[in-house]
Amino acid sequence: MQPRPAATTLRAIGSLGFMYRERTRFFAGASALLGIALEPDGGQGTVVDVREVPELCSVSVMPDGGVVAGAFVTLEALAIAAPTICPPDATPAQARTRLALLGARVSVHGLGRTRVAPCDDLQLAPYELPVTIEVAAPRAGLGIAERHRTTHDGEVSFTLGVTAALRVSTLGNFEHVRIVVDADGELLRATEAEAKLERTRCEAALFPAAARLASSVFPTTDARSSAMARALPPLVVASLRDALSDARPKSDAVAVPQRSAPTQARAKKKKRLW
Repeated sequence: MQPRPAATTLRAIGSLGFMYRERTRFFAGASALLGIALEPDGGQGTVVDVREVPELCSVSVMPDGGVVAGAFVTLEALAIAAPTICPPDATPAQARTRLALLGARVSVHGLGRTRVAPCDDLQLAPYELPVTIEVAAPRAGLGIAERHRTTHDGEVSFTLGVTAALRVSTLGNFEHVRIVVDADGELLRATEAEAKLERTRCEAALFPAAARLASSVFPTTDARSSAMARALPPLVVASLRDALSDARPKSDAVAVPQRSAPTQARAKKKKRLW
């Protein structure tokens, strides 16, 4: 068997990708963050082994709070370095959801060039390799919250999760509203619900209407999808309320004025003189 070309640096990846062009097939293993596995057998191209490239499995936290993670970093390593992006108990689907909500972007190498794509809309050609995932520092006023539910009921059993993100603008409006539904590991964007809230006044009274719109992510064609659609609105409302609470600065809390204790003279009842 012919030796498999290997790359140990990003420059080598670019050179080998340029050399073999469309025939390049990168062997990198599985990426929990992107939900992909690059493990070609070489039957349809030239396999380039990139598992020893450090940047693919490393994590760097920038001074401003942004994060650059290798596309094939483990969830455990990311949780240690950046728990705000990947909490210690996060599943792969939950980690991918947070990346999408935070607007993460992926650097992709192929044909000797590099391109950048949104994490939640990543499409790879057979000769391309995702290298790093960059997450900008969260902007002030951003809140993220998650709610989950598991139902065990025979054929209609399911696991349902909702992750919501939103910002409170300086004018007191909703901005950057994102609602992602995790239906048994499949991630769905509730775009109609997002549009209902985007740039409207920050009022929790709007959440039930948005939650009902979120149910449209499920085509209710059977008992299971109907049960999921019914279970979704309460999760959406709860996650939006939590996200709003997280997004509001502590200074927004309205201080309840305390009544001064009545003076002794006012507190005492006047004695009757008769």
